[in-house]
Amino acid sequence: MSLSGLLESQRVQSEVEEFKRWVRQYGLFAFSYEQSKIVTRTAWLARVMLDEGYRMFPGREEELRGFVASEIVKLVEELGIPREAVVRGDLHGTRSDVLNVLLEVYPNVQQTDRPSLARILEAEVEAGRQAKPAVVAVSPLSPRGGGDVRYLLALLAVFLASAAIVVLLSFL
Repeated sequence: MSLSGLLESQRVQSEVEEFKRWVRQYGLFAFSYEQSKIVTRTAWLARVMLDEGYRMFPGREEELRGFVASEIVKLVEELGIPREAVVRGDLHGTRSDVLNVLLEVYPNVQQTDRPSLARILEAEVEAGRQAKPAVVAVSPLSPRGGGDVRYLLALLAVFLASAAIVVLLSFL
C-alpha cells in the first residue's frame, strides 16, 4: 500500500484543512509577530500525520517521516509561508520524530529563548532598586489647571436642579 493513502485518512484531511484555514486567517499576522505559533501548528499537523501513519503503515516509520515532511513542505510552500524565514519556535518537549519533520520543513528554526523565572525576578528586583519615585503635583479640583470656580458652580447647579426635581415630584 502506498504512503499516499495517509492523505486519504479522514483525520489527516481534517487537520490539513484546519491548518490551511488557520494559516489563511492568521498566518501573516502570526508570521510577523509570533513565528512560534506557526511552528506549533505545523508540529501538531506533523504529529497527527505521523500517528495516523504509524497506525496505518507499521514498520515503515523512517519512510513515513520523509513522506510526511515532504507533504508538509509542499503544503507550507503552497500557503506562501517562507520556510527559511521561520527562525523561532517552541520546540521544547516536542517528540523527536516530530522535531525531525519540523527541522526539514523549517531548516533555520531554533528554540525560542524564554527567560527563566529566576532571571525575570532578578531583573525586576534590579529595576526596583534603580527606580526613583516621581513627584507629581495634582490638584483635586482642576484636571487642566485653573477654573476651580467653574467646577464648583457646575456642582452647585446639579445639586439645585436635583433638589428642585425632588420637590416637584413630591407634590404629585
